[in-house]
Amino acid sequence: MTLKLITFDLDNTLWHTDPVIVKADQVQWQSILTLCPEAETLYTANTLKQLTAGVAAEKPELKHKLSLLRQEILFRFFIQCGFNKAQAEQYSQQVFADFLHARNQVELFPGALELLQNLQSKYQVIALSNGNADLTKIGLDSLFNAHYHAENVARPKPYKDMFVAALDHSKVKPEDTLHIGDHPEQDVTAAKKMGFQTAWVNIIEQAWPSQFDKADHDISHLNQLSDLLDK
Repeated sequence: MTLKLITFDLDNTLWHTDPVIVKADQVQWQSILTLCPEAETLYTANTLKQLTAGVAAEKPELKHKLSLLRQEILFRFFIQCGFNKAQAEQYSQQVFADFLHARNQVELFPGALELLQNLQSKYQVIALSNGNADLTKIGLDSLFNAHYHAENVARPKPYKDMFVAALDHSKVKPEDTLHIGDHPEQDVTAAKKMGFQTAWVNIIEQAWPSQFDKADHDISHLNQLSDLLDK
């Protein structure tokens, strides 16, 4: 294998996502209350869950389009609050912008930045993510040759669309590619089916599901990837 391309998942591979989303949801709720103070007494977290489920059922095409789905939910929410469509559209975009800003305030895992900086001189590096992280807002866009996600490809991982997009962009063969990610099915299994080499990033200490074949390499700290590539 002559390694030419490295593809990265983002969430829980380069940073821990769960606390980021929790904080972003809190920011979103405060933004809602600024525009609609009565929401604090009229609506609950369960109300939002029901609204989310309703929109997802009505618009299944948005299931994996996380940004579009959230914007639609916010629009419906402001309609329920009594605002007209123009106001609801304006407020939903404003609240979503606040959410997205907080969603991109990530703390990189130790060694992540140095790793990405070192890889750029040796390989093409492409991000493949089912989430809606924005590499430009995070400040990492210059360290990637491309970023494919559920908003700009037809289907998310574990479908092959993102992997195919990365190969088409880089003009590299699957056997010359290493995919790095945390999800046993969406990252490791999906990439193996494409003929990629695989590295499972297990920084947040998950248990490997027995129904899936293991990755070619296991990594519990990103510094291990540098050592692996040196070999």
